[in-house]
Amino acid sequence: MTPRLAALRERIQLLASIDPDAQIFGASRHHHQLRTPLDDDDIAELEARFGALPDEYRLLVRTFGVAGAGPYYGLEQPKVPEDPQHALQPDPQRLFPCEAPTAFDARLPDGASTLDGTLVLADQGCGGRSLLILRGPHAGEVWSDWTAEQGTVAPEAKSVFVWYEQWIDRALLDWIEKAAPRIAIDGASSSYELEAVALAYEVVARAVTAQPQYLRTFGYLHLREERWTDADARFLAASEVPAAQEPTARLALDRARIALKRGAYEDAIAAVRLGLTDATLWYSTRDELRDTLERAFIAAGRKEDALAVLDLRAEERSFSLDLHHRLARTCLARNDVGNAGAALERASRMANILGLARPIEDRVPASFDPIIAELRAAGRSVDAEALAARATLILEAN
Repeated sequence: MTPRLAALRERIQLLASIDPDAQIFGASRHHHQLRTPLDDDDIAELEARFGALPDEYRLLVRTFGVAGAGPYYGLEQPKVPEDPQHALQPDPQRLFPCEAPTAFDARLPDGASTLDGTLVLADQGCGGRSLLILRGPHAGEVWSDWTAEQGTVAPEAKSVFVWYEQWIDRALLDWIEKAAPRIAIDGASSSYELEAVALAYEVVARAVTAQPQYLRTFGYLHLREERWTDADARFLAASEVPAAQEPTARLALDRARIALKRGAYEDAIAAVRLGLTDATLWYSTRDELRDTLERAFIAAGRKEDALAVLDLRAEERSFSLDLHHRLARTCLARNDVGNAGAALERASRMANILGLARPIEDRVPASFDPIIAELRAAGRSVDAEALAARATLILEAN
């Protein structure tokens, strides 16, 4: 295995470690898993079908196999496109509708209008695919094919290895954009995340000039390292990007988190309240603001205020039991069985609390049973029976 391929394998293994739920784009299909490498006989069979393979692709399939973890929805079994002759309108500046790869400047020789000899490497989604060029002056290059949707193809990477390296960068950007606020406030959850943060920092630093949507992410990477001024500067710049969504509320959220991490809890509370003045906020932004407010109240010793915020958050969480169960546990820690039961009953009456519409016969046990089991395990049998009785009454009434 070459050092470059070894480094790629390590990065893929790192992605698998930090993304166990396959949330990164395309991972729901390949789950960051590589397949069985090909041997000499397998390679010979491929070349009998497709002709001589570019050196990097031959090395890749000897190491990673011909399908599995890779760009977009993963490396596919080799196949010739159904329409092998592609009319070319090279456009290296074109943005792709699903996930824009980094294009490089390439031009066909004068008079050439088609790519000779291609095989499909990956499905990009939304009608696009990545093609490996097998012959001609562009042999070994990877091109994006959008003939089905837009009638064009465009250069994507100078080689298969570069194509994989670009994917690793995009995957890290995808992951860190979602993970950076959590890691900045709560810390990394594993040594793998620490390693990934270090790699992602470099990727974000390179990307942010051309892709200002990552300014907030860059701010949270600064916040993690307690570089308060740098973090605030990035957050402010993010709010001034023309296409920024909910810029005032999100800047208030970002500054509240700076204050929270600095221990300035009243400043954090004030910043959140400023952000919440917008009555048209998306649910996710409002919930993030309230999460920060709850944390600030807890840190400031204002437990009743924190409980009230948690109750508000649970009231709006109609698609997941997580906050409802946390609210019930908080009430039970205060020996308030009545309000714990009320929280669980409210959850059970939300039609989509299990993610999809389910009958109440499913919702009630899903809401109550985990908490009842915890109480019994803790020796609180009287409280457990009280909640069990309440659950039975709900079911009998329906």
